[in-house]
Amino acid sequence: FWFKGYEDKPTHSFLYTPLVDKFRKPPLFVRAHSGPTAFFDGSYNAEVQYWTSKGFFVAEVNYGGSSGFGRAYRERLNYKWGIVDSYDCKALVLELLKLDLVDSEKVVIFGNSAGGLTALNCLLFGSIFTAAICKYPVIDLKDMHYNTHRFEKDYLNSLVGDYAKKYDSYISRSPINRMNKLKKPILLFHGKKDLVISYKQTLKIQEILNRNNKHSETIFFEHEGHGFKNSETKEIVMQKSQQFLKNALNI
Repeated sequence: FWFKGYEDKPTHSFLYTPLVDKFRKPPLFVRAHSGPTAFFDGSYNAEVQYWTSKGFFVAEVNYGGSSGFGRAYRERLNYKWGIVDSYDCKALVLELLKLDLVDSEKVVIFGNSAGGLTALNCLLFGSIFTAAICKYPVIDLKDMHYNTHRFEKDYLNSLVGDYAKKYDSYISRSPINRMNKLKKPILLFHGKKDLVISYKQTLKIQEILNRNNKHSETIFFEHEGHGFKNSETKEIVMQKSQQFLKNALNI
């Protein structure tokens, strides 16, 4: 599904319609991919299928900057990570609302790793999204600049800019610096063996999230890293997510 994204440029997404009619109008789950220059390829995803089987509408956004659509498309995110990605996610929601396909009061954004930064910034700027669910999210670009793994050492130079020259951008686009403004329900998962994004980043905001919204929750797993592997962990994530959505969306 193509829609007008940042600067009215054609932007791609995959839409998965509900497999059952459980709601008068289905809640919308928007998925922001990690990377952040990766992409959704439409391949089978068990979580997507789970939610559509429960009557939810799911959208995967290949926001500007995603790979697989040519160089110009990929370079839309240069120096604008935290801006273009969040804008495109919101633009897709507005388009689906315009088409009267989903419930405007039940719009949730999902994001893992880099997608977590996109998701939380969507909640911070604008009122479209009702809640967010994130796994091991990027919340502090300053910390990422200093502590990211060697393979992505200079990644942020193209995504945000030179750290010394663009310091203000690193601060303003980091959700950790605006957590007091986030009053909407948020569910976060993080593994304590994560070597890419330390769980201590999520730990820093745990108290603020819990204080700001009674439905917010942070859950840590002792033996998981960056990307959950254990089947029991995945089962807990789905169970916790379902309970969270039941409360946050009143369904």
